Amino acid sequence: MPEWRRIGAAAWSAAGPGRWARPLWSVLALLVAVAAAFVTEPMPVCSDAAPCGPDWIDPAQTALAIGVLCWNARLPELTLVAAPPLAFLIAAEQFPAPGTASGVANAAVLAALAFCWAAACDRLNARRRQRRVFERASGAVIRTLGPVSLPLPGKGRLVGGMALCAVAVAATLMGLRGVHVDEDRAARATRTEAEVTSRTDVSVRLRTHDGRRLDIESIYPEDHRLGATVTVLEDGSWRRLVAEPYDAFGWQLLALVAAVPGIFLSAAGFRALHRCPVRRRVGLPALRVRVAVDGEGKVRVHGLGEAGVRSPLFSVDMASYSVLDDDDGDGDDGEGGGEGGKGGAYDPGDDVDVEPLAFGVRRDAVLIGAPYEGAELVLVLPTGDGGPHPVVLLATARLLWGEGRVS
Repeated sequence: MPEWRRIGAAAWSAAGPGRWARPLWSVLALLVAVAAAFVTEPMPVCSDAAPCGPDWIDPAQTALAIGVLCWNARLPELTLVAAPPLAFLIAAEQFPAPGTASGVANAAVLAALAFCWAAACDRLNARRRQRRVFERASGAVIRTLGPVSLPLPGKGRLVGGMALCAVAVAATLMGLRGVHVDEDRAARATRTEAEVTSRTDVSVRLRTHDGRRLDIESIYPEDHRLGATVTVLEDGSWRRLVAEPYDAFGWQLLALVAAVPGIFLSAAGFRALHRCPVRRRVGLPALRVRVAVDGEGKVRVHGLGEAGVRSPLFSVDMASYSVLDDDDGDGDDGEGGGEGGKGGAYDPGDDVDVEPLAFGVRRDAVLIGAPYEGAELVLVLPTGDGGPHPVVLLATARLLWGEGRVS
């Protein structure tokens, strides 16, 4: 079994994304720009000539902006997809005359989105580079896993995400239905002009030209000044102001709250299932590494040689674990790795020393699968009871930004 030595580890580290692409910087830049745009955005005033109306563009922008902020850290793929339409919506709908505070803030949002998109591209390109470097370092040793009783990662996330997306779709349809019902009733209603006599926090009091007194619910009563003339739509007991059509904000909010985590969980679950090494029936690169549990309880992976490459290369989040027992392995699923390659089910008993994985103490292990940001990996670790079958960890790779640089 080849070892991940210092030179190979240094090449893998050098192939990683630039530190400027760290999600923290792009998220901070976008967060500040979005906050500035929100504060400086002029508030529209509802009137008969310009009714407030149901707005679906702003909720879409909000959902995409929150999505990019939330998705950028773990799923740069979603940032790559979501950033361009958000930039288009801002440029087409929200960009006022240049030189205003709102215009400057929206220009900053576009610049931050470009930064997010460039950082996501760099991180995705780094994945391909690091995968190639690791596969070259592993040489001809390509292994496949034997029977391992591990739950498939991402299954629960995928189901939960799809359920949330279904809620978001249903909420959107309910909002559209409410708008349609309101428009249909407004088309049949009679129009009555009235004067605003007083206001409360939730309504306006009106006096019609024939002397009737009306108390109409209002979402924006402050937009209707005292003494102004407004138009009321009446259909039996149903009344509303022409300036304030049906407000689908409640349904839009539910759709937003469900869609942002729903899309994330669906994409993360699909990616985990797609990359799961337990499901893959093709050969996987494998190298001997050194692992240690840090003070936060995370397993950090080091290279071998020269004090084990003092800085850890990356850490892993453990999804599940099991004990590898390939007594029933048929050895037919593996692919030969070329000259010297060993196909079939992988038995790590000859490659891993059986000794406890103590806190803070580095121990040899076998890393199966090419590591990069978000990669699904298998770590074969020694057991503490001296048993013949090491522990198998199914884990997700996490880059250590600011660490893990090998020179």
